[in-house]
This record gives sequence, structure tokens and C-alpha cells, in this order.
Amino acid sequence: MLKDLYLISGLNLSIYDIHENLITSYPEHNSPFCHLIKSTPEGAAQCLACDHKAFERVKSSGQIDIYNCDFHLYEAVVPIYTYGVHSGYLMMGQTLTDSAVEKKTIKNAAKDYVDSEKRLDEAISKISFHTKEQILSFASIIDICAKYLTLTNRLEAKNKNLAIEIKNYLNVHYNHAITLQQLCNYFYVSKSTLLNKFKEEYGITIHQYLLDYRFQKSLELLANSTQSIQEIALACGFQDANYYTKAFKAKYQTTPTHYRETINTSKN
Repeated sequence: MLKDLYLISGLNLSIYDIHENLITSYPEHNSPFCHLIKSTPEGAAQCLACDHKAFERVKSSGQIDIYNCDFHLYEAVVPIYTYGVHSGYLMMGQTLTDSAVEKKTIKNAAKDYVDSEKRLDEAISKISFHTKEQILSFASIIDICAKYLTLTNRLEAKNKNLAIEIKNYLNVHYNHAITLQQLCNYFYVSKSTLLNKFKEEYGITIHQYLLDYRFQKSLELLANSTQSIQEIALACGFQDANYYTKAFKAKYQTTPTHYRETINTSKN
């Protein structure tokens, strides 16, 4: 959903949990201007404080808040609820109107945080520009999207079944490339929640569980199929046969080929 909204609007979109932890965003990285400001400790702290004030206003009002950040970019925050309980925020922003006055204002606000006027000018030139009418319209759209997230209780994933849901997902999609960020996006949780909930439930990391599950599936194919080592590696989610063979040998002290030969010998 965030990607679709971004492609339509050109605006950065993010979802935060109730504790103001970033869950997911699209694009995954800040705009060049925001990245430049946040590259300094002072700038990063200023941005966090500004976000916090916006979240507090929304928490208090329960309504969408459209505002200018401390560096005069237009942003909007709207609350998300789960079964009637405030559970997070949807944020849109990092845009300007195409006005020489606003460009000058943002440059004046940012110049003390950037040591290169050229880099600052380049970053400002890459900010997405919209009319005020467009910004208000996009804000209305994210308000509707937040209501959809509320109605569908999409942020419910922090419940006691999260670890089980993650495990089930891994068991189904183990043969595909899986990243922690993909899991965070899918379950609408922060990386820390994702990792901690899973380890609390199963005593191992997501990475270790996925690796062990892939190995188990590969053992089944080695014993019961005629597929090549390369085919088995790819079918079980390993990037290639070389990586699979090295990882297999590190775990089982033998190669996949030798393991298969041993199994076939025992069958005969």
C-alpha cells in the first residue's frame, strides 16, 4: 500500500507503532534533504523532536495533523487504531510547494546543519514539489488509508500469536529470499519486536530457524529426489549450490553429495 501511494504522490510514507518506533516506510530511505540533515547528531535530534511533537498532537486530538516541520517541509500524521485502541501512526511528508520563498526559507533553516552549501542546494533541488491543494488532497488520502488500517486491524500483529505467525510464514516461503525488513513490512511490526517475540517463543533467532528449516527440507530432497545439488539449493531458498554446500558441510561435517550417497547406500 505504501509503495502504491508513493508512486501516485511522490511523497515518503511511514508507519510507526504507538511507541514511535518506525515499522515500515516507502521508500525505505529518507529523501536526500532529510538524509543530509539527519547525518548530523544535531539534525537527527531536531527531526526526532519534531516527529515526537507531531505524534503527541495526534495522540491528543485523535485527528490528522498537517504541519510544517522545523525545516519547513510539509508533513502529515494520522492515528491508527486496533480494535478501538490507539496503536500507531501513518506519516506522510518531506515535500514543498514549488516556491522560491519556501526554498529560501528551508535553506536558511538548514544551513547551520550542513557544512556544504552546494550539497544543501542539491538536496533541496531533489525535494518533491506539490501545490498546497495537492498536499491537502494527499493528506486526505492517507487519512482514508489510516481508517482502512484501523478497520482491518492491520497493526494487530503485536499479539501473542506473532511468533507463530512468523514461523508459519517462514515454513511457507522458505524457498524464497526473505529479509527482516520484508517480515517487518508484512507483519507491521518494528525489527526489535519481530526479533524479540520470535526468540522469546522459540529460543532461537529467525535467521537460525529459517536456515535449519531450509536444511531439513534439503535433506528430504537429497534422500527422496533425483534433483541436482544446484536445483535442491535453489528449491530450498539458498542463493546457489556453492553457498549451500559450504553451509551444509559446516553444519553436518559432510557434503550434500556424500550425504546423498550414504543415504542411497543404506537404502540398498
